Amino acid sequence: MLTVDEAFKKFKSRLEISTNEQQAASRRQRKLREQLDDRLDIAHDFLTGAYARDTKTKPLRDVDVFVELGPNELKYRDAHPADILNRVRAVLVPHYGDDRVRTDRRCVRVDYGLVLVDDASDDVMSCDVVPAFAKGDAYEIPDDVLGEWITTDPRVHAERATAANKALSGRWKPLVKMAKKWNQHNGEPIEPSFLIEVLALRLVDGPWGGSYPYELRQLFASAADRLADGWADPAGLGPAVSDSLDEDPHKMQVARDALTAAEAACTEALRLDRSGRTGDALSEWQRLFGPTFSKS
Repeated sequence: MLTVDEAFKKFKSRLEISTNEQQAASRRQRKLREQLDDRLDIAHDFLTGAYARDTKTKPLRDVDVFVELGPNELKYRDAHPADILNRVRAVLVPHYGDDRVRTDRRCVRVDYGLVLVDDASDDVMSCDVVPAFAKGDAYEIPDDVLGEWITTDPRVHAERATAANKALSGRWKPLVKMAKKWNQHNGEPIEPSFLIEVLALRLVDGPWGGSYPYELRQLFASAADRLADGWADPAGLGPAVSDSLDEDPHKMQVARDALTAAEAACTEALRLDRSGRTGDALSEWQRLFGPTFSKS
């Protein structure tokens, strides 16, 4: 049987993106670019989001592909954001089928129809295509919920994540991945998952002084206490990252309850380990994170 320390080291390793997954993400990106290039003016495209920031938890259920549109598509910038999302969807439907391509708030999601078994996969489950226009040093992307184009800069998000990880001696990104795995395993009460990163940027301070179990408990406790504070875009450009929770009291309460329950589970797991019941402690951690957290 593993010690709790050993189990967390293994958990950390199992959340790391493999070479096969990196190659799959790159292959999916190239294929999408080829398909979109046939019908749209594409100036540039790149992988972004949590995958590019190395804060993506496994399996790769969605990878963000940022697509900068060229001047021939500027007519969409003056239209409702839904127009460009529907246009991108129309281009991709012939390749993947009507039921596997759908528009979301700020992207078009392509579902590759893969079957996931026990969180194990070396492929990308889906890609989120984010159409964008350059705006100075930043970008504008469509927001179908707000009905307007919003400004963002994924490069700033990546810089903030890298700086936080350095301040915590390389442990910040693994901690965020673990918290995101909890969120994924428990029905995603924190929406969007990027909000977990934003919370961790302010609530997890360096230098690193604890262990993953203790730091996770503290993150869950602080997040439950401060979730309703309102959490701005780290780049200082777009709407609040927490806006979907801020505007829905029920969702906010569900999220806070889930965080409080997660803190309690951490506290119980730590108590069990201190009392010598390591096996029970490992079972408690596995209930929190799912089968990716191994007890052996």
